[in-house]
Amino acid sequence: MIRFDFTTLRIFVSVYNLKSLTKAAEHEHIASSAVSKRINDLEAELGTPLFYRHPRGVTPTPAGDTLARHARALFERVNDMTAELSTYAGGKRGQVRIHAHSSAMHRFLPAEIASFSNLYPEVRVVVREETTPNVIQSMQDGVADIGVVAGHMTFPAGLTALSWRQDRLVALLPADDPLSKEDSIPFAALADRALISLETGSSLQVLLTEAAQSLGVRLNNRLEVTTFGSAVAMAAAGLGVAVVPSWIADGADPCLRPVPLSDSWARRQISVLVRSGARPNAPVQLMLDHLLAVKPYPIETSSVPNG
Repeated sequence: MIRFDFTTLRIFVSVYNLKSLTKAAEHEHIASSAVSKRINDLEAELGTPLFYRHPRGVTPTPAGDTLARHARALFERVNDMTAELSTYAGGKRGQVRIHAHSSAMHRFLPAEIASFSNLYPEVRVVVREETTPNVIQSMQDGVADIGVVAGHMTFPAGLTALSWRQDRLVALLPADDPLSKEDSIPFAALADRALISLETGSSLQVLLTEAAQSLGVRLNNRLEVTTFGSAVAMAAAGLGVAVVPSWIADGADPCLRPVPLSDSWARRQISVLVRSGARPNAPVQLMLDHLLAVKPYPIETSSVPNG
């Protein structure tokens, strides 16, 4: 009889989604060798390969496609089972898994999670920082209970986004730049400036790329970094202009001046992401009620316009 464990299945789903053992290892925060062993052991247990190996990654075999479909269904069934059983405990014990993008992780969630934990000390809150696309994938795969994402993204069927918070984007400009004297500027004014970009796939990078395309201009991305702190440091070193949320600019190097972007889309919506029609378990429902103390409105899941 074939035996499965949820950790191996979760790692398998990560490899399947990312098409790379190395990227899956980074996503799961374990060694690449551990991912490789898990997949090899699983293939040996099943008696069939799950992936074709290539120099630049992997692609699933028909058996891999089949296992991925069943694994996702299994995660969903486990979520449903947990939801039903947790009602007996009233939600005062249990676990909530939140995956969030960088802005929410650093700006909004810490105080919310701290106040929730004071109210419900026996509920374990597990928080993970991801890019918005990875948060969406985690919600689809059933490995996150709540997602917190940039609201300008397009969300797939099966997920519902609820309006939660807003942040405003500013351009961090050198104090001697003529644009730094303005009260606000359109994004188009930065067309001839070297930009410091966040990593490819981040919600902010996607937003700026789409804005540039709508203006018919090409971004001059001089550097790509993974954190807002790195972006600010590079801007302070004179290596380019960083577009960041306004709260990031607080306490930035005095050689920089934050100038708000006047474009409507520069007021970014931050959304809470849930699975459509799913019944959350009691601890997750308590967290949702806590986060959404002011009733939000649903955002269409199939087509969310930028802005």
